[in-house]
Amino acid sequence: MEAGARVMGLAELCRLGDLVLIKDARIASLGFVDIPLEGRLVFAGSRSFLHGALGTTGIAAILTTAQLAATISDGAIGVACADDPRRAFADLHNALVDTTNFYGEMQPTVVADDVSIHARAFVDDHGVALGRRCRIEAGAVVLRSATLADDVRVMPGAVIGSDGFQVMKFGDDLIDLKHAGGVVLGPRSVVMANAVIARAVFRQSTTIGADCRIGNGAFVSHNVQIGDRTLIGHGAIVAGNCRIGEGVTIGPGAVCLDRLEIGDGAHVTAGAVVTKSVPAGERVSGNFAIPHARLVRAVKAAADGAA
Repeated sequence: MEAGARVMGLAELCRLGDLVLIKDARIASLGFVDIPLEGRLVFAGSRSFLHGALGTTGIAAILTTAQLAATISDGAIGVACADDPRRAFADLHNALVDTTNFYGEMQPTVVADDVSIHARAFVDDHGVALGRRCRIEAGAVVLRSATLADDVRVMPGAVIGSDGFQVMKFGDDLIDLKHAGGVVLGPRSVVMANAVIARAVFRQSTTIGADCRIGNGAFVSHNVQIGDRTLIGHGAIVAGNCRIGEGVTIGPGAVCLDRLEIGDGAHVTAGAVVTKSVPAGERVSGNFAIPHARLVRAVKAAADGAA
């Protein structure tokens, strides 16, 4: 959380977003129902979404329709109403980013004395912290809300702290949720040429552990958590809110879809498309990814059958 970040009353948020207040609450962040943030405001536009929200911990308040609000019997939870809760949520989040310090006030960038920043690199003058012996190379970009520990290397053309892909569709209208969170890179990690690491959307940080490698042209999306000594291969994509353990290898060109967990020591082979979580120590391959040994057996059986 940046310095100056605020906890706001739901009543204050309602005035900002032109919402109808039913019951006030203290809000520490906006967030989705399945993203674990304490004190969060979520939206629910249907009975099933509302039911799921009411059974989820950490939710301080719900933005919903007037009809659904009348069914809420939990007196401990805040409630606000809008005709289209989902769109109202998106508009409110972006307004908070643009017009308030709800998600934090950027402090001047702090750079250790022995940091090396190439003359053609860009480091934002607010919201960045660079640890000792960091190297920011030609054409690299380090944007606000990025914290780099000691001995981090950012190679040419890499971008730290960009927005990720969080688009909400409303008919023909598209709203891009602004990214209000941060990025934290652990000591001795290397972000190779033209890789991109997105900051988180809400009051969270995308986190890269110690001694990690992010390969050339790879993309790590918002609020991904990566453990120590994990390798993300060239051109790989790790979608939002994934949890990647320690000592994991994600091969070149692999894709891990959002909200997955990849256990410690797992190996995702080159080009695999991972659509479900991978247990610790397992090796998966293919599109869609399955255990590697099983894929080898299937390919061998198919080859033998064609012979």
